[in-house]
Amino acid sequence: MPPETEPRYRQLEKRGEEIYDELSESGGTGLLSEIKECFTEAIAAAEAAGLADEAKRLRARLDHIVTGYRKHFT
Repeated sequence: MPPETEPRYRQLEKRGEEIYDELSESGGTGLLSEIKECFTEAIAAAEAAGLADEAKRLRARLDHIVTGYRKHFT
């Protein structure tokens, strides 16, 4: 049996989190749009899969990241 592949929304979420870590290390230079793109696509993928709770969780995480960014870098 082949190994189970990770759902697309989780892949996008992980990439968004990796970029967020880079953002934190870089001092806030320019990566917010990439984070938003990853999370927006992850939300859409979760919704397309019928995973409303996951989409809601991802929206909340994106909101948290954006709020933190604005607080610390603007």
